[in-house]
Amino acid sequence: MSQQPMEQGNANVEYDEKQIVPVVATVLTQLVARNDKMLEQSPQVASNVTVFHAVKPPAITIRKYLERVERYAGCSSQCYIIALVYVDTIIQRKKSFVISSLNIHRLLITSIMLAAKFYDDIYYNNAYYAKIGGTPCNEINNLELEFLFMINFTLNVPLDVFERYKAELAVHANQLGGAQVSS
Repeated sequence: MSQQPMEQGNANVEYDEKQIVPVVATVLTQLVARNDKMLEQSPQVASNVTVFHAVKPPAITIRKYLERVERYAGCSSQCYIIALVYVDTIIQRKKSFVISSLNIHRLLITSIMLAAKFYDDIYYNNAYYAKIGGTPCNEINNLELEFLFMINFTLNVPLDVFERYKAELAVHANQLGGAQVSS
């Protein structure tokens, strides 16, 4: 995944859905590393500070954070794909918004929470997601509202878009060699 929307992948590529969290984590870790380097080298490109930005990057890695969310939220594997679509939607709509180590964790908990609430049959209240994500409840409420405005309240993901992202993640999973997905 680049700072641009994901490209169409090979729709015939299969992967174990249990790999979704490591694959999403690896893709986002690579994106954040590229963007952090770009922001460091070109301060004039620095994105606008939003409610998603932390003062300093959290100590927890993206992979460990997603594993924590997976363990405690019990979201379907589809939620992680949909959350990725939501994050890409922000990239497409807000050109000045750069995903970095300062905002990725809050973006993830918010996008996964919204995906679960919209798509899964079983989901939790905001206070529970706040606890999982390590943010106060009033902050997760503010993040949710801001996120919804950033994606223009467009929570429905068309099937063809979902399938395209799923196929692209399958390509990444196969490139990473399954068990060799980086932490």
